[in-house]
Amino acid sequence: MCGFPLLHLDKHLKVLVQQHKRFVAMCEEFPRKEEFGAKEFDRRVTRIITPGTLIDEPFLNAFENNFLLAIDVPFPSQGEINNDTPMIGLAWIDVSTGEFYTKKTPLETVQDDLVRINPREVILSDTFEGVKEHPLMNALVEENCFLNFISRSMDSPTEEQTAPRPDYSEEIPLSTVEQTAVDLLTSYLNANLLESMPPLTNPVQDNGGRMQIDAHTIKALEIRETEYDGSSRGSLFSAIKRTITNGGTRLLSRWLCM
Repeated sequence: MCGFPLLHLDKHLKVLVQQHKRFVAMCEEFPRKEEFGAKEFDRRVTRIITPGTLIDEPFLNAFENNFLLAIDVPFPSQGEINNDTPMIGLAWIDVSTGEFYTKKTPLETVQDDLVRINPREVILSDTFEGVKEHPLMNALVEENCFLNFISRSMDSPTEEQTAPRPDYSEEIPLSTVEQTAVDLLTSYLNANLLESMPPLTNPVQDNGGRMQIDAHTIKALEIRETEYDGSSRGSLFSAIKRTITNGGTRLLSRWLCM
């Protein structure tokens, strides 16, 4: 715990959240009704800041999306053997811009999706907490993804604490795994953003109607960053970038990796 002048908030948040990947709970004072001329305050947590829920412009890279990704994977029961490749659900959002996507994909291609989406934080059900030997966990470790777990008990927040969770099933034909991933994502946003929770738009389904580049090709061709130092300088992205706005730059980066 620490206290410091509000003027220094940006500096400390950048160090704690971006550099050290810590969660920061912000507590603010709210004045009570004055009694007998004395001012009293209630203190409560107004927001929990994580790498994937940053909405503060000073911390964001103007050239890249700050995606928070939720993944739903059907977890087999103990002793169950399934030779079929399971389908998993992905739901990812950039809270700062409102861009919201879903996708149903085979588990064996999840690493390719991780490289294309390039999330700042990945959310899984707490069913996977402590699990190491699983294809999904192997892909997350290999791509050095920042991982967090959410309990299923958080799926039913109180109305006083959070906004109602939208149901897109009637408007968009989401698969079961996609809807579950959306539920994980919105539950996590509700639990962390609290009073700062923005209204969510309908997600856009990434239905895979075009050829997609796999993870190894993106890295080998140095499309978004170079193998040498991991920067964009010298990559294909930097060579063809002629965009004027920050939004255009983020869009170009996504197009190149799809």
